Amino acid sequence: MKLAIGPVLFEWGKKGLRDFYHRMAYESAADILYIGEVVCGRRSHLTLDELVQLAQELKPSGKEIVLSTLGLVMNDEEQEFIRRLVAVADQQQWMVEVNDMAGLAIGEGKAMVAGLHINSYNPETIGFLSTVGVRRVVFPVELSRDMMAAIIAQRRPSALQYELLAWGRLPLALSARCYTARAFHLSKANCQYRCGDYPDGLPLQTQTGDPFLTINGIQMMSERKFNLIEATESLQQMGIDIVRLSPQSQGMTELTALWRARLDGQISGVEAKAELVHLDPSASYCNGYFYGRAGLDLVDAVTAVAAMDCRS
Repeated sequence: MKLAIGPVLFEWGKKGLRDFYHRMAYESAADILYIGEVVCGRRSHLTLDELVQLAQELKPSGKEIVLSTLGLVMNDEEQEFIRRLVAVADQQQWMVEVNDMAGLAIGEGKAMVAGLHINSYNPETIGFLSTVGVRRVVFPVELSRDMMAAIIAQRRPSALQYELLAWGRLPLALSARCYTARAFHLSKANCQYRCGDYPDGLPLQTQTGDPFLTINGIQMMSERKFNLIEATESLQQMGIDIVRLSPQSQGMTELTALWRARLDGQISGVEAKAELVHLDPSASYCNGYFYGRAGLDLVDAVTAVAAMDCRS
C-alpha cells in the first residue's frame, strides 16, 4: 500500500505550509502529498501561482503531488479559483482532489480524486464518479470496514484506486460560520485569523470539563485521533490502495517513518502502537467507525477482526 500525507487542515500561514511540505517531500517516507486549502477560503494564503510553484518545487522528490480544493465552496470567487486550478493541473498532468460537488462539476472529464467530503457511500455513487473522471476515491470517515469491503468487491474499475484516512483527527463537519471566531466573539469577516493560535485546533470540552471535539475555524473535528495502525493487514485484505495520514504540527516525519515500517511488515501492530505512545504520549485515539461502532470508541483490533471473520 502507498502512504499519503493529506492536505494541511489547520492555519499555519504561508511559511509554515511551505516549510511543512518541503519537509514531507524530501524527508518523509510518504509516497503522495496533497497540497491546497480544504477548510476555509480566507486561509488560502498561497495564490494559484504560488501553489503551482510549490508543486513544481516538490516534484523532484519523486512523490506524487495532488492539488486539493475546498470542502465548502461558498462564492463565485472560490468557484473561479477551482476552475483555474483544474485547468493548470490538467496542463501539468496533476490530479485534483475535489471535496465539494461544485469542484466535481468543474473538473468533469479531468483526472480527479473524490475527497472524503464527497459522499461516496455506495457502489452506485462510485460507479458514477468513475465515469466523470474520478480515478481515486477517498472513503468518508463514517464507513465501516464491512461497508468499504462490500463496496470494493462490487465496484472495482481497473483504473480506480481506494484511499482511506487511517490516522489523524477526523474531519466531521463544515459550516458557513466560523466556530473559532465565535469562540472569541468575533465575526467571520473579522476573524483576525485566531485559528492560527491553535496549530492543531482549539479543544472543545463538555460542560463537565471532559474533552469532546476540536474546533478548526469553520470545521468541527474529533478530539481523539483516528488510528488504524494495528489494522493494516485488514486494510490490505479489503483492497485499500492508499492510507492517508492527516497532518499535525509536530512529529510528522517520524510518524510517516513508523507507518512505512508498519505497512512494509517490518514491525507488528503491538510494536507500532507502543511507538506511537512514545512519539505522542498525550494523544488519545479512536477507531470506532471502522468497526461499525460509535466513532469515539477505541476497539481492540485483534478481537474485532476475529469477531468480524466469525460473522462472515
